[in-house]
Amino acid sequence: MASLRVAVLVLALANLFALAVWKGWLGGGVSHGEPERLSNQLNPEKIRLVSEARAPVAAPVSPPVAAEPAPVDKAEAPVPPVSAPPVADAAPPACVAFGGLSAEQAAELSARIAKAGTGFKLSESRAGTPSSWWVFIPSQGSKDGADRKAAEVRRLGVDDLFIVQDAGAAQYAISLGLFKSEAAATRHLSLLREKGVRSAQIATRGAGALRIEVRGPSDSLATLASDLSGNLPGTTRLECAP
Repeated sequence: MASLRVAVLVLALANLFALAVWKGWLGGGVSHGEPERLSNQLNPEKIRLVSEARAPVAAPVSPPVAAEPAPVDKAEAPVPPVSAPPVADAAPPACVAFGGLSAEQAAELSARIAKAGTGFKLSESRAGTPSSWWVFIPSQGSKDGADRKAAEVRRLGVDDLFIVQDAGAAQYAISLGLFKSEAAATRHLSLLREKGVRSAQIATRGAGALRIEVRGPSDSLATLASDLSGNLPGTTRLECAP
């Protein structure tokens, strides 16, 4: 009987313990709801309900577009002025006349002007009618030069010649014949050239004084006229229309 009472007592105590545990009287009971769970937590007043945050979706970034240059109106674009190269002022034309020339002086003057350049123009006039026409080779500048030229002409088969010894523009020229008509002088000159005498020419003699007019740029003509006047003594320098 004693053992039965002990068993009943133990069973009763076990039931009481189970009930205490179930009710939570011992602090380790099962939770029966959200309020009870909150009451069992530490510092329940600091709890905040936070909704799930979603990461923001980045908007697609478009590549930068280069700005197009503004159109330029060609009609309005300034055009730099083009300066023309300076043009040198051309010298005005001029004319110088030489009067009172002999045939030899006229020939020498013409030769000097021809050597001076192509910018000059000559015109010749004569007073009176020539009395003769002279075929000759111009002065060789010295007796030795004239002797060498005369020997060269003789080797070509021309023996009718002589060297002019008189002082003047024709000194040391080689005379090849004196004729009363221009036609006869021209025929003789043709025969000489057929034999190879290329330097012979014709000049008139016994006529009135010759006049030669020279035209060209004023600056260069002034220099030429000064040189010619110094090399042709006895001539008269005159003015003429350009």
